[in-house]
Amino acid sequence: MFGKISFIILLVIFIVLAIMFDWFGSRDLFQKGVDGAQVAVEKIESAGDKVNQAIETINEEEKR
Repeated sequence: MFGKISFIILLVIFIVLAIMFDWFGSRDLFQKGVDGAQVAVEKIESAGDKVNQAIETINEEEKR
């Protein structure tokens, strides 16, 4: 178990160093991943806003 945890820690450290020193073009890859995640978050926010509006509309209709 300690070996697996050590491996994960070393892997994370290697990834951080790769981004820090731009080994293997890792900064571009990381930036693309972050941009992709941002797009996903924006889509989720949009869907959440639509669901929230639908719930508010239903609640207003029930009050009438």
